[in-house]
Amino acid sequence: MLDEKNGGFAPLVFEKDILIRSEQVDMTRRLRISEMFMLLEKASIAHTEELGCTRHKTLDRGLLWIITRQSLEVSEWPEYDENITVRSWQGDMMHVFFPRFYEVLKDGKTIARGEALWMLIDEKTREMIMPEEYGISIPGAPGAGDMMIPPVRMPEGGALLEKELTAEFSRIDINGHMNNARYFDLIDDETEPQRLAGVRPKKITANYVNELKLGERFMFRAFEKDDVRYYEGASDKIKFRISMEF
Repeated sequence: MLDEKNGGFAPLVFEKDILIRSEQVDMTRRLRISEMFMLLEKASIAHTEELGCTRHKTLDRGLLWIITRQSLEVSEWPEYDENITVRSWQGDMMHVFFPRFYEVLKDGKTIARGEALWMLIDEKTREMIMPEEYGISIPGAPGAGDMMIPPVRMPEGGALLEKELTAEFSRIDINGHMNNARYFDLIDDETEPQRLAGVRPKKITANYVNELKLGERFMFRAFEKDDVRYYEGASDKIKFRISMEF
């Protein structure tokens, strides 16, 4: 099914072939977790623009795209110099949410599936907006239904790790807050032995609750229960919660 755009047609399923470059992998030559999520984020933005919702309808009007929840299941993490295909499509709009679905393929085989809930906020007030009030509507692909990404709940008991960190300038994105994908770099830094041993998560669920602004200090905590690792960032409010199943 196609959606008419500027006298042409934009497919409701976005697809892009990607060569994994050296700067996208860690020293084990596997794709960084943060880079995987950045590839999905870039596919989302590129497809949204293809479907006619360009920066002139959002960023230039003071509206920012953010992700509130996302999940990803991975059977194989791509390596340096491998070719993969990233596919993305939108489901039916859910009031203020824009659900997105993803597939990553290698040699025609699906190696990852994911989903994310996107929404728009006002750049000044940082509050969510009602898309219809701005004339924003994006068509969903046929058969792409609603999603239910569960909340991540921290297990009871003491933290394995508790460390105070700062939202540094290098981790702040165009929206003026710490980019969601950068949280996974923090996790990589704190789990270096596992990464060097080739241990990679098979399922990731993330809840992004409140923004981390430039210079803001927060506590980074790690927990573990039943082979699942949990990570949390918090100051006066919970900032993010992430679970990883191995």
